[in-house]
Amino acid sequence: MIFEFIIFLLIGAVAGLLAGMFGVGGGALIAPSLIFTLNYFNIGDPWVNHIAIATSLATIIGTSLSSSYIHNKNKNIRWNILKKMVLGCMIGTLSGSYITPYIPGFWLKWIFIVFLIYVSSKFILQTNKVSNNQIDKNISLNNSIFVFAGILIGLFAALVGVGGGVLVVPFLQRCGVDIRKAIGTSAAFTVPVAIGGSIGYIVAGWNNPQLPNYCLGFIYLPAALVIMLTSIPMAKVGVQLAQKLSIKKLIKFFGIFYYCLQRN
Repeated sequence: MIFEFIIFLLIGAVAGLLAGMFGVGGGALIAPSLIFTLNYFNIGDPWVNHIAIATSLATIIGTSLSSSYIHNKNKNIRWNILKKMVLGCMIGTLSGSYITPYIPGFWLKWIFIVFLIYVSSKFILQTNKVSNNQIDKNISLNNSIFVFAGILIGLFAALVGVGGGVLVVPFLQRCGVDIRKAIGTSAAFTVPVAIGGSIGYIVAGWNNPQLPNYCLGFIYLPAALVIMLTSIPMAKVGVQLAQKLSIKKLIKFFGIFYYCLQRN
């Protein structure tokens, strides 16, 4: 039990740091790590994947709230954009939850991998064209663009089980938003996605007799609580690191991070 506890603490520390730096929830790291750990300790079979994803979403709530708080203090959240995108996200996540059973997992996996390779390459190559004094543009796009983007991102997040941050940052960068504000806005965006997903998994797993002890629906509470012990404070450290890095280094690290995600 002590070894299990230490592993959860380490997962939370790394995931929290990445979440704070890059505006993602950390689910891309937490979910596969939990699948490996739960299988190793023989916990949750045959529902290991469901438990890992649900627990990951639950931890994302705390991590995203923590990083969002610091990003907001640093004035790195574009609330005017976020409100429009969250509206679309609600529609997208509901639609994605409905159609997921009809799409083969193989296709979902490769769609996600191809996207990550494309985005990581764009970010890594972009560093040669970016100034360290990047200016946040006054965006005048139609409101419907952000609502529509929120729908697509919410749909994709529901299909592949991520918080949506891996899509929000490149989209906002494309719109001319400064990388730090894109990351801050992305961190706040993952909060409603994680809350909605967690509620769905609680309802779906309620009173399932095959789940292990200490589960709230599909959420494995021991793992969720221990991971958040380190992910929440480390998310704040990640935000502070993102503030100190130059724009060029931040963009390059972001591209490398995306590339590492597709290696999973």
